[in-house]
Amino acid sequence: MNKDSNLGLEVLVEVGRISNSTQDLQEILNRTIDVIKDKLHIDGCAIYLLNEADNESRLELKASSGLPRDGASKIALDLGKGVTGWVAKHKVTLALSEALQDPRFVYFPEIEEEKFKSMLSVPMIIQEKCIGVINGHTLDERFFSPVEISILETISNQMTGCIRNAYEYHRSQSLLREQTILYEISQAVQSARSLEHRLWIILRGMTMGQAGGFNRAILMLVDEKKNNLQGVMGLGPSSEEEANRIWAELANINSESIHLELTEADKDEYIRSAFNAYAGTLSFPIQPNHNILVETMIHNKPFIVKDAINNPLAPKDFLKSLGVNEFAAVPLTAQQGALGVVLIDNRYNKAPITEAALKLSARIAAQGSWVIENSRLFNKLLESNRELLSTKEQLIQSEKLAALGELSAEVAHEIKNPLVAIGGFARRLSKKVKKITSPNEYELSSISNYTDIIVQEVERMESLLNSILSYSSTAQLDIEECDLNSIVKESIESFEPNLYNQNISIQCALADNLDRYALDRFKIKQVLINIIFNAIDSMKDGGILKINTKTVSHDNRKMLLIRTEDSGGGIPQETFANIFNPFFTTKESGTGLGLSISRRIVESHGGSIHVANNINQGVTVDVYLPLQNLADYNKKTTTVQEEEK
Repeated sequence: MNKDSNLGLEVLVEVGRISNSTQDLQEILNRTIDVIKDKLHIDGCAIYLLNEADNESRLELKASSGLPRDGASKIALDLGKGVTGWVAKHKVTLALSEALQDPRFVYFPEIEEEKFKSMLSVPMIIQEKCIGVINGHTLDERFFSPVEISILETISNQMTGCIRNAYEYHRSQSLLREQTILYEISQAVQSARSLEHRLWIILRGMTMGQAGGFNRAILMLVDEKKNNLQGVMGLGPSSEEEANRIWAELANINSESIHLELTEADKDEYIRSAFNAYAGTLSFPIQPNHNILVETMIHNKPFIVKDAINNPLAPKDFLKSLGVNEFAAVPLTAQQGALGVVLIDNRYNKAPITEAALKLSARIAAQGSWVIENSRLFNKLLESNRELLSTKEQLIQSEKLAALGELSAEVAHEIKNPLVAIGGFARRLSKKVKKITSPNEYELSSISNYTDIIVQEVERMESLLNSILSYSSTAQLDIEECDLNSIVKESIESFEPNLYNQNISIQCALADNLDRYALDRFKIKQVLINIIFNAIDSMKDGGILKINTKTVSHDNRKMLLIRTEDSGGGIPQETFANIFNPFFTTKESGTGLGLSISRRIVESHGGSIHVANNINQGVTVDVYLPLQNLADYNKKTTTVQEEEK
């Protein structure tokens, strides 16, 4: 009995020494097995630990001696299965002299258990919960004594504390490592200037060995306009040879600094890779029950797809191009909704995707979501500021133009009355002078010339006043249903002599079967005449004038487009900036109101006018008019009037 007591004390001292010398779980298990084999004189020993990941309780063989090593690493038992599973489930020690004859025994050819005749199986229990099982095997049939059973149970009790401490140490180290990784990624993201660089850092964090450790990562973002999930970035090797080269280079790097991995690596290398090009070709419609990546985003839940080929939500052509049967998907979400998804896989090293790696990648992806959302919010803020500034400028310009229009109208009316009288009397005087006969024909001829000059200047002033009055009253439209093509043809016919004299050829491409739309026929014709006049004036030595009409999508609306293109060489840049300013002109006889009036007419129709200046080529003018019938226009006008009231 003294001998047995001494043996028990020796075992406790050895196990205590092991637990105090290291926190590495695998080392603790391996050294404990050596103690058991040595002190109990058994031929084989195995330690199983309970793994409760993925909501499945399974006993995994973590350490063994006397069993084939390759086969041992593949053994996993459901709770209650076999002698080991039964001991774990019932938390009761079993000593079997004829283990192979026990009905609970399950044969595993991988560990060649048939050669062991006897077996001692002891549960490891913490707070009434079994965390594992220690098995001792002998080649010869053996009846285990109460002392031997007691010693193994004592070792088991001692081991549970060691395992618990090792788990806690491992958990704290994992947490520290994870926090370090997230901190380094966060710092690197904040120091990066462009959105593209920040997103590269996120994918880099998922693929570098110290963090996620995945072989490849693909970033896909929501395209709201197309309602698609679109690939935007791919990071990873494009072939097995490239993967081996990268891993060989990394093996020669002594530093394990995450910061260096994130900041010193060539961030532009991915742009040139075939894998990044492939990622850009991926696009999936956002529809429920259509695609596993879309489901990941919709349900805001990461997935590990282990048998993708048999998954109905994994498209077969996509899997073929991806080249894997197992991958994971992590969602990118923000307060405003789904942003996208990151696909990760281990195509080249074939390593299984673990829940721990997936969770870390999900936390890294959360930083990616923050990056994308902040970037979008910042862009929206910039866009809002631009719109506000543009609106402010338009308001200022509108106020100036309104004041100018009112002043112009008042001045024009005040000047017009005396001018009409002057013009009338000048014309009458001219007629009378021409009828008078006198010996002094020279003097009468001079008087006649003077009256002609007065009449010409008065007519020029009347023309200027008519332009000013037209500019100040363009908002008043006389709407009717019109054929746009006929208005274009009439406008061109007005310039046929000019076109012929200046050797200008017309190329028309008018859309067929255009419906009749609500327009002010006279004013739209006035717009076209102004534009065509400017085009002809720019081609004094001949050229080509192209005019076409068609329906297009513009500003998210269906619009009528009238496009004119001349070959007049364009407008000097300093002049082009002022073409819409009232009374700005480079012509000797112009009023400078043509384009200003045209723009007001088009905008009063709910459309817009755009001028593209191509230096040394010509000018392109696009007039956009809304597609609306007379009823829609009247309804819109009535609504506006009611709002003004």
